[in-house]
Amino acid sequence: MRYLDLSQPINEGIPVYPGDPFFESRPFAEHETDGFHGTRYVVGSHLGTHLDAPFHFFLDGESLDAFPVEFFSGQAACLNLAPLVGPDSTRNRERADLSRPVALTVDDLAPFEPIFESAPIVLLRVGWSSRVGTAGYYDDFPSLSPDVCDWLADYPKLRILGLETPSLVATSGDPAIASEPETTPTAAAKFDPELDEFLPQDRAPIENAPPSTTNRGAETLARPLDELELLADAECHRILLGRRPPILILEGLVNLESLPTYERPEDGAPVAVAAERAFELSCYPLPILGADGCPVRAVARIESPIETS
Repeated sequence: MRYLDLSQPINEGIPVYPGDPFFESRPFAEHETDGFHGTRYVVGSHLGTHLDAPFHFFLDGESLDAFPVEFFSGQAACLNLAPLVGPDSTRNRERADLSRPVALTVDDLAPFEPIFESAPIVLLRVGWSSRVGTAGYYDDFPSLSPDVCDWLADYPKLRILGLETPSLVATSGDPAIASEPETTPTAAAKFDPELDEFLPQDRAPIENAPPSTTNRGAETLARPLDELELLADAECHRILLGRRPPILILEGLVNLESLPTYERPEDGAPVAVAAERAFELSCYPLPILGADGCPVRAVARIESPIETS
C-alpha cells in the first residue's frame, strides 16, 4: 500500500485566483519572547488544492460542514486527458482562436462512461499541474463547458469531480459572453492588520443571483442562466454544485501523473473498469461552519502497484 499526496504546498507568495486574498503567515507568539510559537494565517477559502461547496455559487446552497465526513472519501479513478487537451497536445497547439482555452468535449469523455457509472470520485488529468506556482497557472488552462458539465451531472454516483486546473473554465476568452459583467470583481481584497479585517476594493455585489436549484432545470432558477449573462465558469459550477445531490468540485490537484490512470482508446471504444487502476481518495476540509470552500489535504491510497503513463 502506498500513499500519494495530491495537494499543493502553501506558502507566502503562492499565486492566488484573481480577486482572492493572498496567503499570509504571521507569528502571534515566538519562542524567544513567549516561550512557545503560534501562527496566525490569512487564507482564502479557494487557495491551492481546495473543495468548492454549493454555497460558493448559491445563496441557499450547502456549506462544506453540511456534508457527512464520509462524503469526502471514496473509491476514485483518474482519467488521462493530457494527450487530448494538455499543453503539448495537438489540439492545443493547432487551435485557431488563441484567445479561447482548449476545451474538453462530451465525445472526449464518452469512452469513460463505465468509470462515471461506477466511481464516486473521478479525477481529470490534463497535464496542467506543472504550472503550479507560476503566474500562468491561472491563464488559458484546459477547460470544461456547460455541455460537458450537463453530461457529467447525469451520472448519479459521481459526487466529487477532481481537476488539475484552478477552476472549471479559464475566464480569459470565455466563450459564454463577449465581455465580463460589470459585477465581476476587479481587484483583490487586501488584509489590513490594524483593522483586523479584509478591505474589499472595487468589488460590487452580484445582483439577482439565482437561488439553489432543486434539480438542474433552468425553470427552477429565479432567472434563466442566459439572462444572467453568466461566465461559462460560473454556469459550469452551478450545473455541478446545483445538482441534487451536488457534485463537489476538487480543484488544484497535483501529482496525478503518479496515479494509476485510464487511457482513452484511440477508437473511442468504452474502457473497461479495472480493479488495478482503482484507488481511494480522501480530501477532508476543515470543519468550518458556513464554508463556501476550503483548502484540503488530498491523499490517494493505492493498494496495487502504481501504473503511470
